Parts: sequence; structure tokens; C-alpha cells
Amino acid sequence: MNTHDTRNPCTKLCRYDEADRCMGCLRTRAEVRHWKRLPDETKAAINTRIAARGGTVSKKDGKRAKKLDKKIRKLEAKLATLRARRSEMEGPGAKAAE
Repeated sequence: MNTHDTRNPCTKLCRYDEADRCMGCLRTRAEVRHWKRLPDETKAAINTRIAARGGTVSKKDGKRAKKLDKKIRKLEAKLATLRARRSEMEGPGAKAAE
């Protein structure tokens, strides 16, 4: 009987950090890509590593994080637009006067 935990730890929060690890399930991009073809022992080892790091991000938290990321992107775009308008208002002579 197989007692290994071979469940897919995906939380549908597929975003990668600088180290190329998924921020939702903590697997590497290669582990995510090849999950179905990995041997059960490897899957169990990955799940053990994830559990040791504190587990995955919940789906609810993942959805909330995605919503916040979307809001942040919108605000950053708006901020860039406002900064461009301000620099247009100041003109090229404004910095020389300071």
C-alpha cells in the first residue's frame, strides 16, 4: 500500500518569484511543468518539503492576493500618468529655476 502524499499541491495561484518558485504552491517552475510525469517518491518528497516550509497559500488568500495585485497595477499605471502630467506642467525651465 502506498502511503506517500502524491497529491498535486497547486492552489491556482500561479505566480513566480525571483527564485522561479510558485508563490502559491512553492514548487519550482520545472516541478509544476513536469508534475504528472514525476515518480510518486519525488512527488512525496516535494510535498514534504512544502509542508516543512509552512504549506501552501490557501485558495482564498490566493484569490485575495490576485485582486490586490490587480489594484496595485492599476494604481501604478495611474501614478505614472500623474507623474507624466506633472512633469509636463513643470516644463523644461522649472528645474533650471530651482
